[in-house]
Amino acid sequence: MADNKKESGGKKSTGKESWQDRKLKKVVRDDIDVISRKTLDQSDFITMLNTHDNVLYQFRMKMGRNSNITFEKAQEFIQRSQKIREDINQLNAEMCELMDWDYTPPRGFTNPLTKGEDEGKRGGKKAASTAQP
Repeated sequence: MADNKKESGGKKSTGKESWQDRKLKKVVRDDIDVISRKTLDQSDFITMLNTHDNVLYQFRMKMGRNSNITFEKAQEFIQRSQKIREDINQLNAEMCELMDWDYTPPRGFTNPLTKGEDEGKRGGKKAASTAQP
């Protein structure tokens, strides 16, 4: 019994997996991303995004099958979700600009503050480094 206590970091082995072990098993799945969090705000975002992901998935699956979920209502929610993503992209770009940082937007987004400057580019360092002078 003493050996079990040493191996589990001083805790008695209960046969249950630790939360770290469960997370490590999930990390290898292709539908899992690992997110670092440095602020309490990020923890809130992660929790809300996990919920949003599940709700949006279920919403899309039930669309047209549940009489309460019309295609028009679904389209409205999906557009609102896209608007929120664009707003966060805008917020990040503005904060980076204030700190004199180069903003590299996530894949699929462009830097909203340089729309006129790099028309046709996807944004980010890759696009800037492959551009011809």
